[in-house]
Amino acid sequence: MSRASTQSRLTLSASALCLAIAAASAPPLYAAPLASAQLQSLQIPAGNLATSLSTFAQRSGITLSYAPELVQGLRSPGLDGAVSVEAALNELLAGTGLIARQGSAGYVILATADDSSYELAPLTVEGQAMQQSGVAPAEGYHATVSRSATKTDTPILETAQSISVVTAEQIADRKVDRVEDAVAYTAGVRIGSSGLDPRFDQINVRGFETTMSADFLDGLRQPYNGWLSIYGVEAYTLERIEVLKGPASVLYGQISPGGMVNRVSKRPSLEASNEVEIQGGNNQHRQGQFDVGGQLDANGNVLLRTIGVYRDAEYDIEQLNNDVRLLAPSLSWQISPDTNLTVLAQYQERETAASPMLYQDGDHLTDFWQGDEYFDKLEQRQWTLGYEFEHAFNDTFTLQQNLRYGQIDTTNQYLQPDGTITNGVMDRYAVGVYEDMDSVSSDTRLVSRFATGELQHTLLTGWDYSWFDGSVQYASGPAPSIDMNAPDYHQPVSKPSSLLADQDNLTQRSGIYLQDQVRLDRWRLSFGLRRDWVHTRTSDNLYGADGKTSDSATTYQLGALYLFDSGLAPYASYAESFMPQSGSNADGPLKPTEGKQYEVGLKYQPPGSSAMLTASLYHLTQQNVSTRDPYDPLNTVQTGEQVSKGLELEAVADLSERLHMTASYSYNDPEITKSNDGDEGNDPKDVPHHLASLWLDYQLPFGLGFGAGARYTGSVYGNDANTTKSEDYTLFDASVHHDFSGDMDGVRLAVNARNLSDKQYINCQDGYCYRGEGRSLIGSLSYRW
Repeated sequence: MSRASTQSRLTLSASALCLAIAAASAPPLYAAPLASAQLQSLQIPAGNLATSLSTFAQRSGITLSYAPELVQGLRSPGLDGAVSVEAALNELLAGTGLIARQGSAGYVILATADDSSYELAPLTVEGQAMQQSGVAPAEGYHATVSRSATKTDTPILETAQSISVVTAEQIADRKVDRVEDAVAYTAGVRIGSSGLDPRFDQINVRGFETTMSADFLDGLRQPYNGWLSIYGVEAYTLERIEVLKGPASVLYGQISPGGMVNRVSKRPSLEASNEVEIQGGNNQHRQGQFDVGGQLDANGNVLLRTIGVYRDAEYDIEQLNNDVRLLAPSLSWQISPDTNLTVLAQYQERETAASPMLYQDGDHLTDFWQGDEYFDKLEQRQWTLGYEFEHAFNDTFTLQQNLRYGQIDTTNQYLQPDGTITNGVMDRYAVGVYEDMDSVSSDTRLVSRFATGELQHTLLTGWDYSWFDGSVQYASGPAPSIDMNAPDYHQPVSKPSSLLADQDNLTQRSGIYLQDQVRLDRWRLSFGLRRDWVHTRTSDNLYGADGKTSDSATTYQLGALYLFDSGLAPYASYAESFMPQSGSNADGPLKPTEGKQYEVGLKYQPPGSSAMLTASLYHLTQQNVSTRDPYDPLNTVQTGEQVSKGLELEAVADLSERLHMTASYSYNDPEITKSNDGDEGNDPKDVPHHLASLWLDYQLPFGLGFGAGARYTGSVYGNDANTTKSEDYTLFDASVHHDFSGDMDGVRLAVNARNLSDKQYINCQDGYCYRGEGRSLIGSLSYRW
C-alpha cells in the first residue's frame, strides 16, 4: 500500500469519525432503518457505485462503510425493491466483485476474495448524518442543502428563509436551455413579462424584477451596465438554480427586494455522469451538447470536466435566431486534505434577435415583423475565468475565496418604424447599440466554527468586491422602407452613424459582512449585518459631461427556526435590501431604493423521505420609489412606496425512484401604497395576483416514461394607472422518454414539448404589447455513462 493511499484512508477515517460524533450529538432528522415492506418500494437506478451506495445508506437509514478506492470506477446495476437490507446490498453490488458484511457498527463493503480488508480504514456513510454540498450533483428533483442563503452548506430544512432549488435533473427532464424557462415552475416566480425576448432572462420574484440587479453565478455578481451587456448562461451548464426569496443584501449587497437567482455551475465531481446528446425540433432546432469529465490522477485528487453546446435554431417567429456556441472547461485540485482549488472557465458566442417586438396596429398586435434578417441581431461574445479556493487552517477556521474575471462584447442592431405607413409601405430607421465591458467579482470570507457554552456557532465574516468598466455607443441612421404586404427581409442597411450617446462608465461595489448561524438544541438562529459602498463614474464622450455618484447603506437580517423530530420546522425572519438608482432630481443624485421583509413559514420534510413542503407568508415593502413632485411638475421626489404581501406554497418530491413532482401556488397582493402620480392604492403594473404550476414525471418499469406539466399566470395590469389589462393564461408542457437497457444501457430517447397547445397570449406594458413564445417541440437522443 502506498504512503499516499495510507494518508488518504487515515484522513477519510478521521472525517468519518467527526461526522459520526456530530450525528450522535445532533437531534435525529431521519427515521430508523426501513422495514422490509418499505424496502420493497425502494428503487435506485443503475449508475456510479459510490453514488448508489450513498443513496441507499441515506434512504434506508443504515450505516455503511467502504474504502473509497475499493468502489472507484465501478457501476451498480441498481435496485428495484428488496426484502431485506442484505438482499438490497447484494443487488446493488451484483457483478462488482464486492460483498457486504454486517458488523457491530453497521455494514462494510469488502472484496470477495479478501475478507481481511474488513480491517482497513473505511469511509463511513451514515444514513442519519449524510452532509451534502450546495454545489455537488443532487439526485432527482429534491435538494436537501443550499449554499445561496447562508454561503455555507446548510440544510434547507434548517434555514429560516424561503429557498427553491431547480436541480440539473429537472432541467434535463424538461429540456430547457434558458434559465428563465428552468425556474418557470418555482413558487413566487413570474417569467416572460415582456413575452418572447431572448436577449435576457425575464425573472420576477414576489413582484419585483431580478434580472438586472440579482443575477448571480456561483455566488458572485454578474455585473450589468444598464444597457444590454448581460452575461448569458445556458441552463445545460448548471448543476442547479437556487431562488432565494426576499431581500438578501446582508450577504450580496445591492440587490432586488424580491430576491435573487443564483446559478450554480457544473464542476468536476466523481459523482457526475458523462453525457453526449443530439437534438432536433421545430423552428429549425438543431443542437449537439456534451458533458464529460473524470480524474486525471490515480487518487482522484485532480478532476476535469468539460461542457460544450452548439445550437443552430430559430424561435417561432422565424426571423429570431437562437444560436449558441459554448465551451466550459473546469478543473478541481485537492492540493492537500485541507486545501482545494477549483478553476471555472467559459467561452460563449450567441446570436438572437435585437428587438423581438412585432408591429402593433393600435390595440391589435399583428404578425408582421418590421426588421431585416441580415441587419437585425443581437451578437454577443463573452468569456469568463475564475476560481474557488478553500483552505482549512484547523477544525475552527476555514478561509474561502471566490473570484471571476469576465469580458463581453455586444452588438445590438434593429429597424424601427417611424410611424409613417403609406399604401401598406412602412418607413423605418436603423438603431445600433455597441457595447463592451470588463468585470471582476470577488468574495473572500472566513468561516469560524466554535462553541460558547451550549451554543454552536458558524460565524461568517467576509468582504466582497465587484468592478466593471464598460463603454457604449448608441446610434441611429436611415433605413429602407418595407412593403407590409410583400415584405423583403434582405435589404441592404448601412450601419447607423449618427451618435445619440457615447459613454464610458466605471462602477465599484464593495461590502463587509458578518453572519452568525447558531445551533441551540433544536433551535436554529441567525443574525447578519453588512455595510455597503458603491461608487459610479460616467463619462459622456459626446457632450464632455462627467458624473460621479456614491452611495452607502447598512442592512440587517434576523432568523429563527425550530426543528421538530417529526420533520416540521416553523420559522420567522426579517431581512433588508437596498438598490442604487441612476439619474437625479432637483436634490441631486437619486437615493437607493430600500426593501424590508417580514416572513413566517413552515417547512416539512417527512423523515426518511426525499421531499420538501414549504408554506410561507411575507410582507415586503420597497421605499424611496420615485414619484411626481406635487410642487414642481418637472421634478420627482422619492416618497413613493410599493408593498407586496402574499402566500407561497411549494412541494418538491422524489415520491419514488420512478415518480418525481414539483408543485406550487402563489398569491400576491401588491399595492402602490404611496404615490403622487394619482395611482395610490392601485396594483403595480405587471404583477399577477395568482401563479400556479404542477409538473409530474413518471417512468414505467420497462423504461418508458412520461412527463406533464401546467403553468398558470394570472391577469396583470399594463400600467400603474390600471387602465389596461392583459388576460390570464395557462401553458401546458409534456415529455415522452424511453431509457434503454442491456447493450444500450445509458441511452435515452425523448420528445419534449413546451406550450403544447400553442397557446397565443400577449402581455402589454405602458402601451407596448409583446407576444409569448409559441409551441416548441424537441426530440433528443442521449447517452450517459
